Amino acid sequence: MSKEEDWQEVVKKAVDQFGTIDVLFNNAGIYIIKPVTEIELDTWNKLMNINVTGTFLGMKHVLPVMQKQKSGSIINASSVAGLGGAPGHALYGASKGAVRIMSKDVAMEVAKDQIRVNSIHPGYIDTQMADYGAEQQGSTAEEVGKQYPLGRLGKRAEVAKTVLFLASDDSSFTTGAEFPIDGGATSSL
Repeated sequence: MSKEEDWQEVVKKAVDQFGTIDVLFNNAGIYIIKPVTEIELDTWNKLMNINVTGTFLGMKHVLPVMQKQKSGSIINASSVAGLGGAPGHALYGASKGAVRIMSKDVAMEVAKDQIRVNSIHPGYIDTQMADYGAEQQGSTAEEVGKQYPLGRLGKRAEVAKTVLFLASDDSSFTTGAEFPIDGGATSSL
């Protein structure tokens, strides 16, 4: 994710095989919860390289293809941690906040080329990341999910359907937007 030459190779192979790139879903990321005073610089750099630099490089290398064809949709995975603060989330939250604002900035930059850039902001979804996050808080993912207004964890399919909407022409007038997928957790922010 964070190696420019790898992104260049992926884009080249995609264009060679398919002739175009219509959608980029920047979804790779890692999740680390630690008090800010316990975050080692190497850990900070590793997470930022994957979560932020990887997203940046994906857009940097896919956008010229989309600009040439005057169309495309980019969906960047942020998080509810990029919308509000939480103890132990200085590192992860900073990375997802960066993805949130970078998505808006790039959306404004490439709108003239009919390219849409949006971000999704999942809460706890039934994944290993949710299990890790809950464990770090001395809980289970199911218990955390019960605290959401909808009273449960999100499902991977619910995230996928939002991404498919943003990738499709059904969202052709949507850019620079952020989509919380969080069972109502951020509705009180």
